[in-house]
Parts: sequence; structure tokens; C-alpha cells
Amino acid sequence: MVLNLQAQEPEPIYSFALSKESPEYYKEQIKAWKAVTVKEPKNGIAWYNYYYATRNLQRTDTNDKRADSVKTKEMLNLVEEMGKAIPNSYEYHLCMWKEHANDPEFEHHLTKVYELGEGRIEHIDFIINDGEFERDIEKRNKALIRKWEAGLISPGMANYNRNVLAGLSPNAILLTTGDNDTYPAWYVQATGFRQDVKVINLHLLAIDKYREQICKELGIDPIEIDWHAKSAENPDHFNNFYSKLIPALSSNSKDYELYIALTAVGNAKLIEGHDENLYMTGLAYQYCEITLDERALLKRNFEQLYALDYLQTQYYHDISSGLVPQINTNYIVPMLKLYEHYKLSGDLTQLEWIKPYLINISKGTDAEEVVNNIIK
Repeated sequence: MVLNLQAQEPEPIYSFALSKESPEYYKEQIKAWKAVTVKEPKNGIAWYNYYYATRNLQRTDTNDKRADSVKTKEMLNLVEEMGKAIPNSYEYHLCMWKEHANDPEFEHHLTKVYELGEGRIEHIDFIINDGEFERDIEKRNKALIRKWEAGLISPGMANYNRNVLAGLSPNAILLTTGDNDTYPAWYVQATGFRQDVKVINLHLLAIDKYREQICKELGIDPIEIDWHAKSAENPDHFNNFYSKLIPALSSNSKDYELYIALTAVGNAKLIEGHDENLYMTGLAYQYCEITLDERALLKRNFEQLYALDYLQTQYYHDISSGLVPQINTNYIVPMLKLYEHYKLSGDLTQLEWIKPYLINISKGTDAEEVVNNIIK
């Protein structure tokens, strides 16, 4: 998106996980949308975009060193101001629920969102999550299709996640961590592809009722979170929870293979102590306590199962065009492993096949110089 700081024209604001802009952009949009609320205090769309621009700025401005409590208060004050202007509106109840997500005390706001939001798309993720929580996959799939039709799922992210799923064993468990490695993966499944895979988001798994259901489905003992352990002295009480996940999920009674998406391995506590049992099979690590032929699995996935044309040419509009290149850097390490294998084995045909992908994916990234030095 080209930014004209002089115009300060208000534009629709999306989740920064979907369309991430610069802090300067969000600052200008805050001014623009706030000005609309001053002129039109009953304009719910203006209030919603003012709220979302402020929310995104907090999450993207690395120069904002304020305490989390201060940022939270800023958001709550904004929503309170909204409530005075449009107290019975869809937008007010939606923003209230966003600020208190998963807190049962505020669930009446979500109820109002559903009552008032017929035909609206802004709360579609809540419907998707409800379907997942209720294990009503048909409900989840219908909402995902609607989200796609509204242009709110990135084709690039869908292509990436299609490949993640393609490389997994039958009935696999896949751990993901965010919007862009979960919703697009679920969407790909909604189209009929690899519906056998159980895609589990780490953050959703922290919700007690949902986690209990997943454990029951997989035939594993309950995984507990010690909520009482959270304190000023122990703010990272989730670490104990994350450290339990791989042993628990891999011991499932169904004998399903466990995979951790490359997008999720940044969670150090999740993979700590498991390095020797994690095998990079492509865009995910497979957890296995016996030795796997990692190279053979890489070759199979990249040469036979992954659809890679989209990495070279895209003929579609992508709302996440600024974020797709970032997630695509996950191809670099497995591709470099294959490049070295082709080079050592003298397979010049495959060497020349993979080289353009490495050049294109790494271009403009921190890995560009390293890649160019290896393949020159």
C-alpha cells in the first residue's frame, strides 16, 4: 500500500497479522479515523477502525516502551469512549469482546455481536474458533469459506499452508502458533485437502475446555496449566505447560505422528530438550524417537508433494502481499539442505531446479547474502 502522509485519508484497517503496515501509517490512520468520530460520533465503522488502528500501532511500534498495563488502559479507555457514543452498537460489543477475549465475564458482548452482526464479516474469526472449540468442523469450514470469499484469507498463505499439510503423514497432528499458520491451513482443509490432519493452535490449546476435548480425542492424559502459579515472580507460568506438550501429544493412543510447524519452533520452551528427536522434513519438524531418514523425506516432499509454482509467479491479488515473503523464508533452510545434497551427489539437474527458488525466496531478506554465497 502506498502511503501519502499528506492526505491522511481514512482507510479500512485489518488485523496486522493479515496486512501489516508501518507504525507511521497507523499513526496517520488514528488521526484520520478519530477526526471522523468527532464529526460523526455515531459512525460505528469509524470507531471500529480508530480502535483497530490504535490496537495495531501498539503491536507494531517497537519504539513504544510503555508498560503493558499502560497500553491496556489506553485501549480500555478508547472502548469506554466508544461505549458512550454508540453503546448498543455491533462495533462497541465487538471491541469489548476483543479486549476481553475468552473471559467468561464478558461473553455477553460476544452474544450481542452475534445478534447484531448478521451480514458482517469482522467477527468471522470468532465463528471459526467457535466451530473449532465445539468440534463442529462443518461450522468451522463454512465460516472459513466465507472468510476466503470476503478476501480475508491470503492466497499466498493458503499456498504455503497447503504445502505444510501435503508433507505430513496420514492422520498427523500439526502444532501451529498464529493466525497465518492456522486459519489458512484450516481453510485448505475446508476445500477438501488433507482433512485427516489435526491442526492445533498452541494459543487455543491453552483454553481449558478446548484442551480437555483435544486430549480426550487423542487418548492422552489431561495436560494441566497451573493458573495459580501466575504471579509477579512467575509471569511465564505457561512455560511449564509448553514443556509438557510434545511428550504428551506424541504419546497419543492413536499412534498419530506429531509435527511442529516451522512457524512454531520459535517457542523455545516447546522444543527445549527435544532437538535430537526433531527432524526437518520440509516445512515442519517431525518428532520421532527413532532415527528418520530426514533427507529422503525432504526429497519426497519437495520433489513430489509440494506445489511450488506460486513462489515464482503470482497472478492474484493478495491482501497479505507484504507478509507472504516473510513466511516463505521458511523454505530456505530445507531447500539449502537439498541443495547441498544435490551438489554432493552430482545431481546437476535438481541443483539447477532448486537454485532459482532459493534466489527468489531469499531476495531482499537477511538470508540473501548467505544464500548467494552458497549457490554462487
